[in-house]
Parts: sequence; C-alpha cells; structure tokens
Amino acid sequence: MQFMGIDFQKLLLTVDGRIGRQTFWIGFAALIVAGMLNGLIIGSISLILATLVSLALAVPAYCVSIKRSNDRGHPQMFVQGFFIASIAFQVLTLTGIFGFLGYFIAGLFGLVIGAAAIWLLIDLGALEGTKGANAYGPDPLETVQA
Repeated sequence: MQFMGIDFQKLLLTVDGRIGRQTFWIGFAALIVAGMLNGLIIGSISLILATLVSLALAVPAYCVSIKRSNDRGHPQMFVQGFFIASIAFQVLTLTGIFGFLGYFIAGLFGLVIGAAAIWLLIDLGALEGTKGANAYGPDPLETVQA
C-alpha cells in the first residue's frame, strides 16, 4: 500500500534498508495515531486488550526505528535494547508484578525508559543520517533526488 510515495507495508514490517527523517516522522505519526486510537477505543473496552494491541504496535515501531538507525549508521543494538526494555516494562505491568514490587520501582523503571525514549527520538528524528552509502544501503536522500 503506497501513500505519499511511501510503501507503508515495507516501512512498517521490514527492517532492511534506510529511511530519512521525513519518512521516519510520517511512519512515527501514523503509529502515534494508531496508539491514540488504541487507547481511546480499545482502552475504553479493556485495558488488557489495549496493552496487547500496544505490544503489537511495537513491531512496526521497531521496524521504523531500525531503518532510521541504519540511516544514522548506528549499531542496531541501541534500538533493540530500548524495545526489549520497553516491552519488558509493558509485560511486567500487564502481569501486575509491579504491584508486588511497589510503585517506586515501577516509577524508576518507567523514568529510565522515558529518558531513553526521548534520547532515541532526538537521535532518530532530529539528527542527519550518514551521507552517502553505508553498510545498510544507499543514502535515501540521494535515491529520492535521482
């Protein structure tokens, strides 16, 4: 499915290649809208179901983030580590284990994940990618202009 010249199936479901900042923000905006609809519609029906849908939305968010990380020339382990921690936090919250550990530990864990999310968003969303080809493929800006 293409929209605005972007193949959303490839953008949201594969980790190959590189994407520029504009494509990253378009994909990120689509995921924000999906997350908001999930919270408003499904969250009003069932918090557990909304959490499961949120976990499912992590897959396209991961794919978009990995492609943008590829453009920046970063090792994929930074994005992978963030997503593992974020999903672990959601699963632990869903299971209710933080009720036993206390709100303080849950808050600290959430704060660390929030700080990492801000750093990742600035790194992937605001900073330029590697100019020219890198180990992950050709520069997406050069292929658009050609």
